[in-house]
Amino acid sequence: MGKTDSYIGFAVRSGRIVFGIDNVERYRKRMYALVICPTASDNLRESAWRFAERKAIPLVTVDRPLEDIVFKSNCKLVALTDANMAKAVIENAGR
Repeated sequence: MGKTDSYIGFAVRSGRIVFGIDNVERYRKRMYALVICPTASDNLRESAWRFAERKAIPLVTVDRPLEDIVFKSNCKLVALTDANMAKAVIENAGR
């Protein structure tokens, strides 16, 4: 378990996270980063990439399945709503 996993876990415990592409697209408050699972489908990747580009927020891919990090089955995409946690995840992604 790396630092990225820990920061995402902190976001889950503090409630500063939105689960799933449908909820992310409906969420009206500020999002600071999108985190996508490496096992996500091509369709989800395309939707997430278009959304991230439209809203000018970074899209980060984690190393291990996202459902193992957030303990939610079949979770492939989350949005971080805390600026500091998003910054930490972006800086530590790929390490």
